[in-house]
Amino acid sequence: MKTRRKRQRPSRKDREGKRDRLSELPDCVLIHMMEFMDTKHAVQTCVLSKRWKDLWKQLTTLAFNTLFFNNVVNFSKFVSHVLSTRDGSLSLLNLEFTRRGYAQPHLLDRLMKYASLHNVQQLTILITLNSRPSFYFRPYIFSCETLTFLKLSVSTYDSSMIVLPEYLYMPAIRTMQLKSVTFTAYGCDYAEPFCYCPVLNTLILEGCSLHNDQNFLRISNSNLSNLILDGSLEAGFFPIDLCTPNLTSLTLSGHTDHPLIGSPNLSLLEEVTIESVGNICYHKTELLIISWLEGIRNVKLMTVSLSALNIILQDLSKPLSAGLQPPRFSQLKALMVKKLPYEKLSDDRLKRSLKYLLQNSPVAKIEFDYDHDYDDGRDIHA
Repeated sequence: MKTRRKRQRPSRKDREGKRDRLSELPDCVLIHMMEFMDTKHAVQTCVLSKRWKDLWKQLTTLAFNTLFFNNVVNFSKFVSHVLSTRDGSLSLLNLEFTRRGYAQPHLLDRLMKYASLHNVQQLTILITLNSRPSFYFRPYIFSCETLTFLKLSVSTYDSSMIVLPEYLYMPAIRTMQLKSVTFTAYGCDYAEPFCYCPVLNTLILEGCSLHNDQNFLRISNSNLSNLILDGSLEAGFFPIDLCTPNLTSLTLSGHTDHPLIGSPNLSLLEEVTIESVGNICYHKTELLIISWLEGIRNVKLMTVSLSALNIILQDLSKPLSAGLQPPRFSQLKALMVKKLPYEKLSDDRLKRSLKYLLQNSPVAKIEFDYDHDYDDGRDIHA
């Protein structure tokens, strides 16, 4: 006679191990976790259960990246689906759009319009544009009242494809990074786009250009503290006028061909980095770096690359430099000499350029970020 075995009840430990602890979390916690995912992966959670089906529609952070798609058609359809299906009553805190390969103009327009209408606060757009003449940039985001952070990075050989409005009316913007865009104005010989951004603190301009009708770019902003100007071969030549009395940090890099004009008030400027390699394609008679040094008085920390030192010597050899006074960095504490990849400078030119920079800076220390034997009686830190 067979005896029936008594079924063993799962132990408490086994029961605890099989519990779906993730689904026990409140919706707000699950949504917060999904905010750290790429949007494609967040949307895919809808297949987990009925509870998960519509959770992604409450996302306030959207991140679209073509890296996670096999082709551009599927990517475009997905972006359109998310924008059409997401809960439109919710504001959009953060939107990131990364398009590898050429971007479709209509999709870019729709994305920026959606972001503006849904009170976006942080917006990052990384795109590549070809030279199709049919493209027309609609600048919805440059009148957005809620945007606090903007990074618009465009890869193109024709920066005139992205022409910004004459003035940027962005009352909440604090950080703005623009790459390969064109500034313009109407009825004026200069562009002045940033004067209506009252709380702008950090501005990064990379490879930006001016419309043909403008002679110079005026950066006018009483709140601006950090400015980075990164030039490119495609941007062309144009001078810059600074009206930034609260500027504390300035960086010049890349193929900069933007001499400083006027006598700006930079009394609060304490940290300067000059890594410019110049731009030999334009206006060889311009004073690329010496014009900037004229406006710097109270700097305490300065970093210069070998290429920048070489440009300083080139500036000194030009007739335009004859009437300029040598720099007076009376508060300079340290000068860092930086060697970028492939840079070279003879010892003689190095000493001549440093002597010019520091002739009125008795307490400044010279530091090198590379191995170099140099001694002019100052302290050296390798």
